[in-house]
Amino acid sequence: MPSGAATTGGGPAARLPGAGSALALLLVINLFNYIDRQVLSAVLPKLKRDTSLFDPADPWVQTKVGALATAFMVAYMLLSPAFAWAGDFVRRWWLVGVGVALWSVASGSSGLAATYLLLLLTRAFVGVGEAAYGPIAPAMLSDLYPAADRGKVMAYFYAAIPVGSALGFVIGGTLAGAFGWRHAFLVTFVGLVPAALCFFMRDPPRAARAAAGHVPYRAVLRELVGTKSFLYLCAGMTATTFILGGVATWAPEYIFQREARFALTPQALARLGAEDQFLNLDKTGRMVPEAVSDQLLPAADGKELTFAEYKGLLAGRLTPEQMTLYAEPLYEAATAPNSITLGTIGIVFGGIVVIGGLGATLLGGIVGDRLRNRGVRGAYLRTAGWSTLLAWPFFVAMLFVPFPLGWVFLFVAVFFLFFNTGPANTVLANIARSPVRATAFAINILVIHALGDAISPPIIGFIADLSDLHTAFLICSAFILAGGGLWVLGARHLDADTARAEAADGGL
Repeated sequence: MPSGAATTGGGPAARLPGAGSALALLLVINLFNYIDRQVLSAVLPKLKRDTSLFDPADPWVQTKVGALATAFMVAYMLLSPAFAWAGDFVRRWWLVGVGVALWSVASGSSGLAATYLLLLLTRAFVGVGEAAYGPIAPAMLSDLYPAADRGKVMAYFYAAIPVGSALGFVIGGTLAGAFGWRHAFLVTFVGLVPAALCFFMRDPPRAARAAAGHVPYRAVLRELVGTKSFLYLCAGMTATTFILGGVATWAPEYIFQREARFALTPQALARLGAEDQFLNLDKTGRMVPEAVSDQLLPAADGKELTFAEYKGLLAGRLTPEQMTLYAEPLYEAATAPNSITLGTIGIVFGGIVVIGGLGATLLGGIVGDRLRNRGVRGAYLRTAGWSTLLAWPFFVAMLFVPFPLGWVFLFVAVFFLFFNTGPANTVLANIARSPVRATAFAINILVIHALGDAISPPIIGFIADLSDLHTAFLICSAFILAGGGLWVLGARHLDADTARAEAADGGL
């Protein structure tokens, strides 16, 4: 162990040599991680119209498109524990480097996939690569920084979530619009650069008991289940991941349906006949066949309609199959000149996530550290819990107030929903002993995604099919209260569990 690296409690007494460069590299890697995740979301409107991947007459296009995200998430969830276990036997930086290189190649290769099955396979391998990195990176940071600074460090690391997500939307949307959806994925090959740098990094020393040998997975699971604050933390993170994943997926569509206005005109229908090298839906090169345009021509009177009114107009004149195939270009072509567009919504929503999410993530970590260092009981969970509870009234208000005022309430809700990121992940680092920390992060990843954002988009969509997105959002807002409440309740166990982990790490 380097000079001055003596451990105290759950980590080193002071920041270890090389900690700053390790944090910088892991932050860049995490940034690419979230850029990659959202590039897929940004290009979906273009991708699903690619006739080299999908038959325009296939009624299961939406399901197949959704499976692309599911393939990534399933691989990521299931393999994270396996790679965390592997980190006990091989150099952790090498494992991270291999994982980052694998996901960069897999993501870039998504833009080269000639068939849907190949595209599905590349997205699954992206999940494999991220599983090799996700649980190990925060565990290494915990071994490099003292417990008193972990809230701030975790906040810096997870600040990549809002910034990377927004960049993914911007980069993906811009490149897909200018060159086609395939080019948006090619940019992720750049991730090979930070992957290569990993192989030149020195592994951080673990706390003393970490050298005692590998801890069996079943024993780790039994230990974590017996740690009450871990159970409260995991349950709260599952609830907040559920709502964040669902809102990220459906919020732009919800705002579009509330605020967009449409005016169907003969000119709009004529534009749908133009050839488009990226959006060919029809085998003749037309985005919408002439027969479909002719069915709508008698109703093309230019009258301004709400989303519900325009949807009813289309449904009354087109078959269900035609609605499935051509509704999206028909919405896009008939958007009224003074109406908000999905593009504008994406820009504003992305800005809210970047500014609100980044500021909240950084501030939450700092506040958690300061409260802990001042002796506040259960400081990190209290910070996470009360900030999350504060998000609920603003989220609900956003559903009822008119826009553009609604943007203000959405910003505040997003701010408080991201405020818990640093404190919550710091809790996970502090209550898990060094030998089991990576596995604890991996189990947390498995649970919060399997029961959170992996299922929330289809559940919200199902409720919306039965009613509407407004009702779905209102019902699911209860998960905000659940997450915040669980963290506040768990705060009473946090100090004892943290002290137990610190004593165990310092016991050899």
